Amino acid sequence: MNKSTSLLLLVHNEIDTIENEIVQINKFLSNNSNSELVIVQDGSSDGTYEKLNELKAKYNFILNSLKERRGYTQAFIDGVNSCSGNTILFSDSGGKYDFQNIQKFLNMFKLKNLDLLAGYRFKRKDKFLRRFLSFFYSKLCNILFWNNFKDLDCGFKVFNKSKLLLILKNYKFTKSLLTSQLFIYFIKKKWNIYQLPIEYLEIKDRKSRGMPMNKILIIAIVSITNLFKIKLNLNKISDLD
Repeated sequence: MNKSTSLLLLVHNEIDTIENEIVQINKFLSNNSNSELVIVQDGSSDGTYEKLNELKAKYNFILNSLKERRGYTQAFIDGVNSCSGNTILFSDSGGKYDFQNIQKFLNMFKLKNLDLLAGYRFKRKDKFLRRFLSFFYSKLCNILFWNNFKDLDCGFKVFNKSKLLLILKNYKFTKSLLTSQLFIYFIKKKWNIYQLPIEYLEIKDRKSRGMPMNKILIIAIVSITNLFKIKLNLNKISDLD
């Protein structure tokens, strides 16, 4: 049975936090019967794969799980295709966000009739280099695409699914900073976008699953180069319907 809202969670090596996050989200689901939780497990090696199979029998969620690593971008695409809701609230896992924000974000998305509602992180306690690169990357995006948005790559966003599917179908993406690339395409299409602050709970000592420190500078260079490619290529691509 299709739901109106899908909560999409990407998971990789989160055995210590995943059950607690499912419990938090279930508090929302218990009061919102027309919503569903979709979890995409991407090649975990710490026991998360097995743990989610156990939790599936205990909690009510849709599980898309592979032992082999498919990568963040493909995991996201597979997750979107597993969602039945017309509205998708996407979040990274690993204790980065307080899921009590779910209702607030969905209410704002509906109130303003949005196509994209993006969080922007505040009270950040993660590594300074990450914060600096995130700030610089967002500034560069705003310069290139003539906007003034904050923190384009925050991993807590609400999407209009039909608009999101159009973007995923018609454009290619690099392996890193996927959500910022999606943000840029929504900007280019001049769809309705708004931002809300969300406290970022990741700490300095936590090891990032998607962007390890020994690769972060290479990822930054590739991502910045990709911004210019997007700028040039988008000017040559006809608008979507």
